[in-house]
Amino acid sequence: MEMYEAVVVGAGPAGCMLAQTAGKRCNILLVESRDLHVPVEEGREKSCGGLLNPTAQETLAKLGLALPKEVLESPQVFAIRAIDYDTNQERYYPKHYININRGAFDRWMLSEALISPRVELCDRTTVTGYTPYTDYVEVTLRGADGITRQIKTRYLVGADGAASLVRRRLEQKYCGPDEPRFPIRRYVSLQQWFPMEEELPYYVALFDQRVTDYYSWMIPKGGQVILGAAIPEGKNVRGRFQYLKHRVRATGFSLGTPEREQGAILLRPYGPGSVYLGKGRVFLAGEAAGLISASSEEGISYALSSGTALGEALLRRGTPEETEDLYRKRVMKLRWGLAIKSMKSIIMYDPKLRGAVFRSGLLSMNVK
Repeated sequence: MEMYEAVVVGAGPAGCMLAQTAGKRCNILLVESRDLHVPVEEGREKSCGGLLNPTAQETLAKLGLALPKEVLESPQVFAIRAIDYDTNQERYYPKHYININRGAFDRWMLSEALISPRVELCDRTTVTGYTPYTDYVEVTLRGADGITRQIKTRYLVGADGAASLVRRRLEQKYCGPDEPRFPIRRYVSLQQWFPMEEELPYYVALFDQRVTDYYSWMIPKGGQVILGAAIPEGKNVRGRFQYLKHRVRATGFSLGTPEREQGAILLRPYGPGSVYLGKGRVFLAGEAAGLISASSEEGISYALSSGTALGEALLRRGTPEETEDLYRKRVMKLRWGLAIKSMKSIIMYDPKLRGAVFRSGLLSMNVK
């Protein structure tokens, strides 16, 4: 039976950064359910707005990574138009995001991870189960051909996003079905892509309690515009999204017939207590660990940082207890950042408090 230092489930930013970091001296198997042999434009990219915030940019800079031009998407704009339908106000705020093609970004991250010969990619493959033992974890994989096989690994890492099977199995084993230790809310992130009928020189943040208690967005990208919303799971997602399109059109935005649609489960943490880094020989990174902003649902920066932190911990090749302790210490700064984002979200998503901030004009700018 094959034996690896770590099996990493998910070839997104968290999984790729872990593989790139730990792959310097460890044998890593990177498992991905998507078909990564098809062109980017034909692949199944993550439902994501595709914006790199300054924290993500800083993380890439510290790692000595520079974005290739094929990852960049036009237009590059530097402001957000925030529209509050609950209080009938709007403001413009300066923001320096880098607009990217998320599919191309993931492929680039993967190419960086696969530079090391110690990193092996296994795409079109899913993890159907795993069993932790004292000295290793036995993982069951199923390929696109339906054939299953078992492999052994010193550590299993769930970097498989909001719907993480690795996390669900861990919580079932250690937390019990009636007492979840790591409270977290589930939303549906729904996006539609429309042809851009007019130039949009800013990103748009939309607030409307009739759509969601979170927020919605518009992002110009490659001659199209994305309209998206994070809506509580089970709350008439489709109907609320249709209402959002009606409000946006009534505001004056030209939206024709959508050309494609994406949807995914999204986690919304309550705060640092929602973070679950794993137990024993099973670890979690990125959104699977609950590392995602409670105020903006931004997750790429947390994925990059947590993947790097866990990779560095695995490089030490200590005991599971030592590895877990080192990982927790290295993500402590991220958890404090989540605490700040959680406090910010209290203001952002309370209509009265948000309305007061809009009226004050704090940090806003004038746009002609």
